[in-house]
Formats: sequence, C-alpha cells, structure tokens
Amino acid sequence: MQPPSQDRPAAVGDPLGAATHDTVDDTADDTTVDTDPPKVPLPPVRAPHPGHPRYAAGTTARRTGPGARTTAAASEATVVIEGDIAPRRLRRPSDLLRLALAVLTAAVVIGISYVASATTSGIESDLSQATGRIPTILLDLTSWVGVLGAVALPIGVSISLLVRRRGRLLMEALGALLLAIVVGAVLVWALRSYGSPQLLQALTGRTIESDTNPLNPIVAGLVALTAVARLIERPRWAVASIAVIAAIALLNIVGATLTVIGLLLSLLLGWSIGLLVRYTAGTPSTRPSGLEVARTLEATGYPLSVLRASAMTRGGRRYTATTRSGQRLDVLVLDRDLEGDGLLPVAWRSLRLRQDDGGNGLTMRRRLEHSSLQAYASQVAGASTPRLIVVCQVGADAALLAYETLDAEPFAAVADDLTDGDLDRAWLAVKRLQDNHVSHRTLSADNILRDPHGGVWLVHGEEGSVAAGDVSLRLDLAETLCTLALLTSADRAVNSGLRVMGRVRLARALPALQAVGLSPATRHAMRKRKDLMGDLRDRLLDLNPGVEPEQIQIERLKPRTLLTLIAGTVAGYVLLTQLAQVNIAELAASADWRWAGVALVLSASTYVGAAMSLTGFVPEKISLVRTMLAQLAASFATLVSPPTLGAVAVNVRYLQKSNVHPALAAASVGVSQVMAFIMHIVLLLGFGVLAGTQSELDVPVPTWALIVGVVLIAMLLLALVLPVSRNWLRKRVQPVLAQVGPRLLTLTQRPAKLAEGVGGILLLNLSYCICLVACVRAFGGGGGVAAIAVVYLAGATLGQAAPTPGGLGAVELALSAGLTAAGVEGSIAVSSVLLFRLFTFWLPTIPGWFSFNWMTKNNLL
Repeated sequence: MQPPSQDRPAAVGDPLGAATHDTVDDTADDTTVDTDPPKVPLPPVRAPHPGHPRYAAGTTARRTGPGARTTAAASEATVVIEGDIAPRRLRRPSDLLRLALAVLTAAVVIGISYVASATTSGIESDLSQATGRIPTILLDLTSWVGVLGAVALPIGVSISLLVRRRGRLLMEALGALLLAIVVGAVLVWALRSYGSPQLLQALTGRTIESDTNPLNPIVAGLVALTAVARLIERPRWAVASIAVIAAIALLNIVGATLTVIGLLLSLLLGWSIGLLVRYTAGTPSTRPSGLEVARTLEATGYPLSVLRASAMTRGGRRYTATTRSGQRLDVLVLDRDLEGDGLLPVAWRSLRLRQDDGGNGLTMRRRLEHSSLQAYASQVAGASTPRLIVVCQVGADAALLAYETLDAEPFAAVADDLTDGDLDRAWLAVKRLQDNHVSHRTLSADNILRDPHGGVWLVHGEEGSVAAGDVSLRLDLAETLCTLALLTSADRAVNSGLRVMGRVRLARALPALQAVGLSPATRHAMRKRKDLMGDLRDRLLDLNPGVEPEQIQIERLKPRTLLTLIAGTVAGYVLLTQLAQVNIAELAASADWRWAGVALVLSASTYVGAAMSLTGFVPEKISLVRTMLAQLAASFATLVSPPTLGAVAVNVRYLQKSNVHPALAAASVGVSQVMAFIMHIVLLLGFGVLAGTQSELDVPVPTWALIVGVVLIAMLLLALVLPVSRNWLRKRVQPVLAQVGPRLLTLTQRPAKLAEGVGGILLLNLSYCICLVACVRAFGGGGGVAAIAVVYLAGATLGQAAPTPGGLGAVELALSAGLTAAGVEGSIAVSSVLLFRLFTFWLPTIPGWFSFNWMTKNNLL
C-alpha cells in the first residue's frame, strides 16, 4: 500500500551514516570491507539454484559462514544486506506470557479448591454418579485408546520429527515429557507426605492418604510434549493428542484415581513445563531475512542498493536503506515472533494512567495498522513528520513500513546551538498535530529533529493516537515544555510556547505537568533536574495570576495504592479471623459499659491533642476548632491511605488553605512530625522503665526476631559506612533538616506556642494509652497501666510502618499479642483491641466524612 505522493523538501545527507559495501569472496576465510560507498554496480556472481533459501528472481546471492553478510547482485545494480539481525532462534514473549498465565491459573485453582473444598467435593460426587452411567463398551474403548496412546503418541511424534529432520525439537520435546513426569511424581510424593489435611481434601477429596492422586504425571508429561512439539498447530496430531489425553483423564476420573481439580492442575503443570522448555530453548525464527525485505521493497517499486540493519525495537527491527535511484528510506519491520513483547509495561501504563488512547498495539497486525494510521493522519494534518511511502506484508509472519529518511539531527545532539527560532518551529510542529487532534506521546529530545535548512521534524510517533482525547493532548504540551526546558531553560521554553500556542492554550499544560505522564526518556531526564518541574509550574501560574489552577488526576492507580489494596485484603482476612474467635453477643453482654464510656471520651480527646500538636508549631494564628475538624477529616483520609501519609497530606493542604505559604506549611507539619516522633520514643522508654520496674511485662523474644534485629542493625551500620548509601541518606535527610530547623528555631522564641505543641503531643499519646487501659478494664482484664501503655506505643509504631489503611491488621495483631504478653487473657485481649479500634479508628470516620466534605465545599481543604 502506497499513499499518494506529496510535495515536501527532499532529504539531504544521511543522518544515520553512509552505508558500507561488503565484498564476499568464496575462497577467503574473512570478509573484506571497503569503507567507501559503491560508485558502480558490481559484476554479478554465480547464482544459487532455485531451491536455495536465499534465491530471488533477478538477483544472485552468496553467503559465507554463519556470521557473514549477504551480497546480492542484479544485472543493473547491486543489493547489499549488511548485518542481518534476524536470529535463527529466539525466545518468544508470547510463550512467557502464556507461562505466567498458566502459573496464575494454577494458583487460582488451588486457592478456590482450598477455600471451597466442600463445593469441590460435591462436584466430584456428582461427576462420579454421572460417569457411572457410561456404557461399558465405551469405557473399554477409552481404556485401549488411553493405554496405547500413552505409548504410541511419543513414538509417533518422534518418528514424525525425525522424518522432518527436526532432531533438536525432538530432544526438547522428549526432555519436556520426562521433566514433567519427574516433577509431577515429586509433587505427588511431597503432597502425600507433607500436605495438610485441608490441602489433601481440596486436591483429592479426602483428608487422609488414599488411592486418589493429587496429580497425574503421565497427563502432565503428554501435555508438555504436545506444547513443545506444537502438535496443536498440526490438525491431525492435534486430534490424536487431544484424544489420548482425554481418554487417560476419563479413565482416571471414572476409576476415582484423580479428581477434576487434580486433572486441571495436571494439565496446567504440563503446559507450564512445556512453555518453560520452549521459552528457555528458544523457537526457530519465522522472521524474514534482510534479503526478503529487500525483495519486498523491490516488488513495490523501490529496488535497493543498500540495506542496513540499525536497531531492534519492541515489535521488530529497523533498517536504513538506499534505493538504486539514491533515495534513502527508514524501514520498520514488524515481526509476528515478537507479538506480546512489552505487554506488562503497556498493561501497567494503561492501568495506571487516565488516558483514553490505546497506544500502539501488541499484535503485529494491530501495530501495523496503528502506525500507518498515525503516519497518514500526521501527513494529512500537514505536520512535520517523515512521509510514509510503503506499507506491505513481508511473507506470512512480518510486515514493513518504509518512511523517507530525514537528513536531520536530534535536538539532544544540538542542544547548545538551539535558537529561539528552532524552539518556535518545534512548537509549531506540535501545534499542527494538536489542531488535528493527533497525539505523539514520545516528544523527547531524541524525537525532535532539526535539518540543515532549519526545519524541525517530529519522529517516532507510533505511540500516539488519532482523535486523541484532552488528557493526551495536554500531556504532549507538558512533555514539549519539559523537553525544551531541559535543552535550554524554563523561561525560554515557556516564552517560545507563548509565541506559538498563546497564553490560554499553553496554560492547559499546567495540570498535566506530572512526571508520571511523560515518556520514559523525558521522565528520566527530569529526575536529574528536580527543580525544573517546579519552575515550569511557577511560570505557567504567573500567566494567570489569581486564578485557581485546574486539577487533573492523571494517575488512575498508584503503586502505593496497589500495595495498600493488597495489604488491606490480607489485613481484612486477618481481622475477620480474629472476629471469628469472638462471640459478639456475649461480648456486648459481658462488657462494663462505664469503662467503655470513659474510653469513648478519651478517644474524642485525642482530636483536641492532635489539633494542639499542629497549631502549636504554626507561628501564624489559625482556628483551633477548624484544626480539630481537619484532624477528623484526616481520620477519614486514613481509610484509603497508610496512617501517616493521609494525615500529613490533609494537614499540609489545610494549612495552605489557611493562608500559610506552601513551604512554611510543609515545614510546620514536618516540625510537628519530628517532635511527635521524639515524644513518642521518650514516652515509650519512660513507660518501659516503669513496666520493667514493676515486673509486669514479660514479652518472650523469639530467636528469629533477635536474628532479624541483628541483621537490620548491621545493615544500618553498613549503610552509614558505605559512601553510596551515606550520600543517599544525606540527600534525603538534609532537605528535611533544612526545612524543619529554621521553623523550629522560630518557635523557640515563642515558648507558649512550643508548649502548646508539646502539650498536644502528650495529650494525644496519653489519651490513647489510657483509652486502651479503659477498654481492657471494660472486659475485666488485668495488667498494669504502664505495661498497657508500652503495648500501645509499640503497637502504634508498627501501625505507622504498615502499608495498610490505618495500619489495619498490623495494629490489631501487635496490640493483641502485646496485651497477652502483659498478662491479659487471650480472649479478653482480642475483645479489648477490637473495642479500642472501634472507638479510635472506625467510629471517627463517620464525623470525619462529614468534616472532610464540609471543609472541601467551603474551600478549607
């Protein structure tokens, strides 16, 4: 497929370097390379016979050695194929993806059968009754097929592969067969010897050892053989292999020697091992060679004189080519062998970012269609992009796109020589795409080029989209700003954007100035210039002074959020396990609700202390009542974030809305957090001394905990000794100290404020400690006050480090274990902790929700 020709400047020079000419001699061991380009066609050499794999009509070819370069000569010109990068064998990404899918499916099957063992046992019972009605003659036939097929299938496959001269594939297939049988047998022995009763119940339907096996190694071996030999891709062998495996499976189920769960796991085990062997050993490549690429281009009207392999890409490879008429091309070859490559990064990016373009596809056909549509849309828009002149298929397993070569250098190579005119023309190229709703999405310094005539070009826009949405277009504006600012300065980048895009249009980039939305190359460069993003935001904010900046949530899912969800699920399971040990009705009847009322009042007083601990470290005057409401709102925020992170974010935002400068707001919250940590440690040590003096706290420390503690201390000391880790710590600690130090020095000159802050921290911690004591007393529990205070302070420390919302799960486990060690009965300890968490974590979220919404609506948060 070729688009209609368009008028455009002719490319000058070769930005990728002049091609070299190889002369291949049959009688020599080495290849002689002439460094000058060919001036005249070489004389033709002896042609191979028509059955030769390198034979092409109208050309002659010769190859010496496995690493030699190929030279082909025609009667009128010469085609030289240099450094072909198509390997003979490769590891297909699709095999790795299928392996991951098989392992994940096996884990899901085991998990479901483990949790719902009663349901699976019922299914087995129904299936046994159904198979009991199968006619005897059919069972006899199935028996013959299964027994003979288990022997005949491997033999038949071996003969077939030997006849086809596929000896290596035969060895791999038989190796996978034996490996699957051995692994299956080892797993059967391990499950019978060491498996828990519930696991055996899930896999065999019985809690004790019986004739029913958890797996069938023979089935696993035959599936592995089928996967490696690719029998499913050959119709006759596919029918034979499915029939044999199905017959063996039916015999095992009828004979009650294998369950449905065991059959599924046997199939998945064999498939996994087959895919593992196939991926490890590699698969014969079906990629077309460079000579086939040259033939295809010649058939479309572009006979080549030089074709050079230049780079590997996510979906194929790139070539630089020169036609016999002197025209130079950039050729992108997409290979079916690489389908699925980059799936995980693409899937994670799609899941993480709120952008409505699909990006480039994962299959060869999808990539071909997307890239050609993107190129044609850019040409129609009049954008300065390379012209796509050929789109066609290369054999059955590849396709190519040929672009005109640009005689231009990337901005990254001419950064010191960029003029304001260059920046304006870069913005103009982006503007043309934006005017036609075409996104680029990889506007890094390597993808913006400048030609010798001063023209600016945008290349490698395959990741963009046509009819792009607002978010994608804003992200292109933001990345252009970042790229030009990295090459020059924030002022020059913004001023240039103003000249071309205008103030209103350029300001649309402000909410999209987020590192996560940039392409990997630009994001990596911005990490080295952390101040640059802030400078760009400040310059854009100055364009509309007094106007509230628009907010766009680009990230749909943060890594921390994903970790929180996983940890929250585990914590919820742990919490439900604890609740299952408690009789709620009996708990309510036996509790002394006078103590519970005291605990509720103490829980409320913690919000007074939290408000004082914040206002005390802010020299500016702010309302104590509104600060208490902000603390309630923070308690709601901890439902969806780890405890410290949610409270810090709410407090910083609240102070900013209270007319405190953002830098001073962050410094005040930092001082509050540092002082809270110091006071927490002081209280922990103080109550620890009291508890130890009273001999009321006897917590046995297990050996593994001592080992872990020693290892952590050794790692910390090593980190302080090594220059790399010491510099890393200094870079992160120094900014905090530089921010907190001046603010703390200011507060030392106002003793009343400092006393208010420290008093609030003491009130906060002591209220929590006595609240836990009251909850223990509500159920008649013992234990000294000092010991219970130590339990709370230690448990709260663990809760702050937990990634779950509000420390869910970690706090409950730590407090329950600590109270038990402090002398509280186990059932009372669990009940006390649940009541404590009800008063201090769950109930406050109700008024916290109202507070959060009210403060947000009134622009206080």
